[in-house]
Amino acid sequence: MRSFFKPVAMGAALLSVTGCGGTDVQNGMTLDLALITARARPISGAAGARELMNDQGTHAVFTSGFVTLGSVELLPCAEVGWKRFLRQLSPVGTAWAHHTATNPLRMDVPQVVSLGSADGTVIPLGTLRPAPGRYCHARLTFEPAGDDAQGLGAAAQGNAPVDMVGRSLHLRGTLSTGQDGEPQPFEVSFQTRASVDVLLEWVTLSEAEPHAQLVFALSWDTWLDGVSAEQPPANVDLVANVARSVVPPSSAAP
Repeated sequence: MRSFFKPVAMGAALLSVTGCGGTDVQNGMTLDLALITARARPISGAAGARELMNDQGTHAVFTSGFVTLGSVELLPCAEVGWKRFLRQLSPVGTAWAHHTATNPLRMDVPQVVSLGSADGTVIPLGTLRPAPGRYCHARLTFEPAGDDAQGLGAAAQGNAPVDMVGRSLHLRGTLSTGQDGEPQPFEVSFQTRASVDVLLEWVTLSEAEPHAQLVFALSWDTWLDGVSAEQPPANVDLVANVARSVVPPSSAAP
């Protein structure tokens, strides 16, 4: 069982609730969403910025990496229990509706996230305008990018451009097994989908506290878990690894 701990970069991943801001409370509540990358495991100080050791003892270095976050959905506390179960049984309006503009609890602007930025760099995802209330979970879905995804241009630049349209994950780098293993290049793409529900620490929006921010972290150094000499990256569900790597936001007073 993987044990996640908050990395140093998680200092930037805070949930801050404040009553100030430029939005008139009569226009509703606002919840800003953002993302950072961070490590989940300690590593030698001599290691490179995107160097890792996975749970199988496989050593890896990412030379580039892109993942598509398709949506973020805010779940009211009541949705965590039986009401959410009944809603999922309904054949109408399921949680997998893509790019809907009518759900104030769902951010449907796909974002291609690059590993090219330093850990802790905040990547804005968008703003939700939910009704006042208490929210206990958020659902993040990773899925293939459409041609409307943000970040496609950045992925298509550089010495080794990647077209992320139709891709949920693309990784390139080197792998080596054992202490004296020779690094071998690898490149892998996925078109699969994975979701994760993460716990929020009682996010409450009200007239007294109409604005909040959620910053999630992706623990990129766990994305290759399960990869070994016997299990190359293409044989492991790396998109599911990405979903499991999401670290819930912390909470702190502003």
